[in-house]
Amino acid sequence: MKKDKGFTQHHFGANNTPKKMRQSDAGFTLIEVIIYIALFTILIGTAFVTVFELIDGSNKLNQKNTTEEEGNFVMRKINWALTGISNDTSDIASPSIFYPYATSNTLSIKKWWMGSEISVDLRLNVASSSIEMREGTNDFLPISTINVKVTNLSFGFIPASGNGPAGIIATTTINGIDFVLTKYIRK
Repeated sequence: MKKDKGFTQHHFGANNTPKKMRQSDAGFTLIEVIIYIALFTILIGTAFVTVFELIDGSNKLNQKNTTEEEGNFVMRKINWALTGISNDTSDIASPSIFYPYATSNTLSIKKWWMGSEISVDLRLNVASSSIEMREGTNDFLPISTINVKVTNLSFGFIPASGNGPAGIIATTTINGIDFVLTKYIRK
């Protein structure tokens, strides 16, 4: 005859609960697992947001630095073009040196460079959103790169005042940032 395999007294502990259910190292409960998963998800989500913000901030800083470098380079080239103009304003073909002193999107001048007179022209190429420069009869070459978008280039004549010299003001807008250069024509 078979013995009955039911629970006997030795299967229960002192408080009448089965021994297997009393073990404290049995694992995590479902609620604990759900809480741990939720906390882990929040931590990983926060880490992803932080990393994204760092990368996005880095990209914005790189774009700003590129824009400033391009603007400074363009202003140095315009400064070079305006250096060496004689005090005779007849060397300036554009912008207009006559009243009402309208601004122009081109600069056409004659300057002295290394002992000889050369003509220098600067213009905005609207199709490529770049600033171009030509020395003498050479072709126009871009002085701004495709990394930036130039939306404005203007030159204005500043008439001489009293004993003060005449000058030219150059303004350009690169990626929404304005760059301004004022150059006085001196001997």
